[in-house]
Amino acid sequence: MNTRLVAAATVLLAAGAAGCSAPPAALGGTTAKVTINGKSTGDPHPVRCSQSGWLWTIETPDQGKGFSADLDTGDAVTVRAVTFSDFAGFTGNFWRDNIGEAEVTGNGGKFTITGSADGSFADNPSNAVTATFRIEANC
Repeated sequence: MNTRLVAAATVLLAAGAAGCSAPPAALGGTTAKVTINGKSTGDPHPVRCSQSGWLWTIETPDQGKGFSADLDTGDAVTVRAVTFSDFAGFTGNFWRDNIGEAEVTGNGGKFTITGSADGSFADNPSNAVTATFRIEANC
């Protein structure tokens, strides 16, 4: 077989494989600033942002200690759910029409989510609390 044809085919296969990789995060953003009960949880946290139809998901890479937020961006932008898993010592949830309260401002990849979530802190896990939160995500 012609070595030039083999080389050309190899380059085309490599280029095709690169084109089939996972899509980038929606609009390429990667960080979120988070406060719980008005206290900073540290430097901006790395996040993954993805969009499927009208649903946006913003989440930290490590769900063992992190957060996730689901937003509807249809006619109006609304918060569906926010879950904290041992994030800055807090574990708790907001679920629309069920637990806590939340609202969101922004669209197109920059969102500010504020609200309250029911849960507990690691230093006193048997004490149920309602904590306030603010998430400023740059997706």
